[in-house]
Amino acid sequence: MEPLTIITPTYNRADLIANLYSSLENQTNKHFCWMIVDDGSTDNTFEVVSKFKDVASFEVLYLQKTNGGKHTALNFGIKEINTELTFIVDSDDTLTEDAVQNIIAVHGKYKNQNKISSYTFLKGANSKSPIVPIEKNEFIENYIKYRIKNNRPGDMAEVFKTKYLKEYPFPEFPGEKFISEDVVWIEIGKVSDAVYINKVIYICEYLQGGLTSNDKKMKFASPLGSMLRGKRLMSKECGLRENIRGAIIYCCYKKEVRQVLPHILIVEDIRDKFLLLLVTPLAIYFYRKWRHNK
Repeated sequence: MEPLTIITPTYNRADLIANLYSSLENQTNKHFCWMIVDDGSTDNTFEVVSKFKDVASFEVLYLQKTNGGKHTALNFGIKEINTELTFIVDSDDTLTEDAVQNIIAVHGKYKNQNKISSYTFLKGANSKSPIVPIEKNEFIENYIKYRIKNNRPGDMAEVFKTKYLKEYPFPEFPGEKFISEDVVWIEIGKVSDAVYINKVIYICEYLQGGLTSNDKKMKFASPLGSMLRGKRLMSKECGLRENIRGAIIYCCYKKEVRQVLPHILIVEDIRDKFLLLLVTPLAIYFYRKWRHNK
């Protein structure tokens, strides 16, 4: 069995996914399989992927589901993954030629350390320009402490031990197609650490019409998922600054909800209830601002 599954959720990216396939064919280490989860595409994704499967020098798995958003596609695919490692790679991005080799090499050093849940490499516009620079070549740190409390926003390339993604699936709310990945990363960070590696292995650009470019629109269309992100940021582990930000996010998107809240969104802690009350004026301000700008 290969040690790594590269999972790619895709929706109407038939014209771009060939670039990712080419970067996978160029890998110096082919000990991986590629799982494509088609989230209800209406273009010719099936035909394009069928051509890959016939000639690929690695295993290609193709799963189809009805459209539900990236996080639902990930949940759908991760249930079927049996490899030790899982690497989420979007269909409009590519990998450096040594990406898989670097992942497998790092895993060889840390695979028996049970408290390590992930290996975090860098994303960049090219191999020399990371989106989020880091200061050391390789070190172990906690996601919440390093990324959340130290205020290091921006995308990194996280390769997870698969068992953690199976244990902490993305919450799904009927009718909602977006949820921030850190909703899950924070929960995993409460029980484990990550290895950070100062090397770009993931090349990306933010396309017009992609998730990042539609950030506010997507969040307002998925208010329950957005509220959950606020609630997760209110976790004591995240620190007071992020607790306040999380409370503002929670209150802001709650104004979009016209239904009884699911139990996962109920705030029961007295401290958190007080915090929500305290930030209400700010939440009203940001709600109007974000609503106007989306």
